[in-house]
Amino acid sequence: MEFDHNNVRWVVEQDRLSRLPDELLHKIMSCFDMKFVVETCLLSSRWKLLLTSMPFLNFSSCNFGSLLRFAEFMTHVLFHRDHQREVSLLKLHFQGAANDFCVRKIADYVCSHNVQQLTIWLTHHLPNNPPFLFTSNSLKHFTLTSIVIGACNITPKTPWDFPALTTLHLRGIVLSGDLFSKCVNLKQLTLESFVINVDVEEFDIITPRLSDLILIGGKCSRVIINLIAPQLENLTIYHCFIKLLNAPSILSSLCYTGFPHPQLFKDCFHSLNEVTICWLKMPYKEEDALKTIHMLQKLYSARYVTLDAYIVEGC
Repeated sequence: MEFDHNNVRWVVEQDRLSRLPDELLHKIMSCFDMKFVVETCLLSSRWKLLLTSMPFLNFSSCNFGSLLRFAEFMTHVLFHRDHQREVSLLKLHFQGAANDFCVRKIADYVCSHNVQQLTIWLTHHLPNNPPFLFTSNSLKHFTLTSIVIGACNITPKTPWDFPALTTLHLRGIVLSGDLFSKCVNLKQLTLESFVINVDVEEFDIITPRLSDLILIGGKCSRVIINLIAPQLENLTIYHCFIKLLNAPSILSSLCYTGFPHPQLFKDCFHSLNEVTICWLKMPYKEEDALKTIHMLQKLYSARYVTLDAYIVEGC
């Protein structure tokens, strides 16, 4: 790029950005919202073609005056794509309540275009039992985040049908009933800031191939959770209120952070190899120390035990 002093203008010798390969340009554009991508692609015919073949789609309703305009924009972009090109990642950010129209459009597209990764971010309520949450033969990675805890109440009549799903992250949702038993290839499950319906006394997590489970900020102090996961190896629990957790005896790794001496586990320490325990600091009494020692005695099978300094001082 050089400066022409006579005409006082920039003279561009060549458009180096447009000469980059499609794969790299797609990766660059995936960092931006689709509204900005569409506006940018109008600058040249080369970029218009890139828009129709984008494998990464990132939609956000916060860039529109109404949810109706957002839905119309999203429908327009999806309709004009090259349908021979699969979508590997679809991100949706709803700034406001998602309506049935948006939900059904997402459902149809995820199911018919082999979307492999779906991320949904909510700030308000989602319609109960949206159809796209229950069937997809291609989806491998799914993240559903609700900023308002409990805004998404998932009470399906049948388990979610995601046979290809391997990783699932749910945040801020209300759970009830069997959700995961048809996710036969699910290996990593994260439940964060979750609540189990008040009418449920026992909640089963049925996952035949699950190997890693992370529970964060669960509020279900009156609920018994049964982990029916014969291949579960790694269990991480952070600041959860659970009445009782029945974990498989094959469990190899346990990482627990929470209040001292939890009455949480029952007969799941037979095969532990590695244990990490961290107490949330609070006034420590002598009886607490005895209960902690009693709990640690149950960890006799563990080869490696990591305790924070607060536990050591208390004992």
